[in-house]
Amino acid sequence: MPHPTAAEQFDPHNPRFTADRFTLLAQMRSEAPVTFLPALQVYAVTRWQEVHDVLGDAVTFASSEAFSAGVHLAPEASAIYSLTSPLFAYNLINVDKPLHTRLRDPLMAAFTPKRIQSLAPTVIADVEDLLDAIAASGGETDLLLTLCKPLALRTICRLLGVPLADAEKLSGWSDALVAFQTPGLPIEVQVGAAHGLRALENYIREMVALKAAMPDDGLISALVASRAAALNDLSEDELVADIAIVFFAGHETTINTIANAFHSLLNRREYWEAIASGTVDAENLTDELLRHDTSVMGLYRRTTVDTVIGGVTVPQGATLWVSYAAANRDPGLFDAPETLQCPRGNARQHLTFGYGAHYCVGPLLARLQIREAVTRVAKRFPEMRLVPGAFVPEIPHHGLRAPITLPVLLK
Repeated sequence: MPHPTAAEQFDPHNPRFTADRFTLLAQMRSEAPVTFLPALQVYAVTRWQEVHDVLGDAVTFASSEAFSAGVHLAPEASAIYSLTSPLFAYNLINVDKPLHTRLRDPLMAAFTPKRIQSLAPTVIADVEDLLDAIAASGGETDLLLTLCKPLALRTICRLLGVPLADAEKLSGWSDALVAFQTPGLPIEVQVGAAHGLRALENYIREMVALKAAMPDDGLISALVASRAAALNDLSEDELVADIAIVFFAGHETTINTIANAFHSLLNRREYWEAIASGTVDAENLTDELLRHDTSVMGLYRRTTVDTVIGGVTVPQGATLWVSYAAANRDPGLFDAPETLQCPRGNARQHLTFGYGAHYCVGPLLARLQIREAVTRVAKRFPEMRLVPGAFVPEIPHHGLRAPITLPVLLK
């Protein structure tokens, strides 16, 4: 009996999936960079050039109808929050022009470099505050829970202009969004997730009304004011969806990428010590961590016509899984791509933030948090190390990569 191919083994339900996925992606990229994945019923695109080309052509490779978040949903859950509700109907990630342009332009106008730069002092202060708490807590901590998650939550709350006291509540609703899109969960979990999404939508509507009456310097106020001045033509549902995607994409991926970065660095003592001593280029290291340790493994596209990708004919209406993570480790572009290297001259050619029409809205904010978290933790705790022998499990999901826990010793 022939040995199964890498594509045939690429199955998130396999208990070994998280341990094997980069090996399988490398095999697919080498042997068949565009190939059908039976377990997911999609075509995987894994080589940098083809991933870049697909992302750059939003006409041939559409985002709308590429991924159905709730194809697996129980009727009990979809009756509470359906896929026609605003958070899905107007999800910036999963729509095309002209709706995509109408949703994205107001965000780009509000998401200015000046706004992000204004957050830098508070990001730094938040990192130091969290490190003070870690130092006072004893010799061991779960860095995911005590730094990565609270830092990203504080930052996104400050960006949006919502109370920090609401951070944990918002985090729970963010978890609901992930659960809502995860196949195979029990009906009661799906129903709970649906209630969470309904609560998140209601919360954002309340914030929109509050900012209209009592504006501040946050992103929600900026979007509300822009709409009131007829500078954009967003409906209230579209405005709510825009705010929701900024919240989710603006903190969930950051939590996971920072956690991945720490996991990699704590396995490479020479880099940890170089950061601690200030002898590493922090900007280049940040991009190398984004390349090597992206938390978004890939996103979906749909072919609008019969087409050829990397020499493979793909029919109209096919679903593509475009793997950022595989592209970021393509040996055709990156030397020794499986290895974290700093300096790396072309580190910024990673595709972690995407490319083309759907390029990430907030890369400056992500870079700021990763840079400040990594450099300040290493300088405060130069002897930090992973708990010896501790198992660090990852999320068993083909689209996301992050440790579920990150236990460390401070010295």
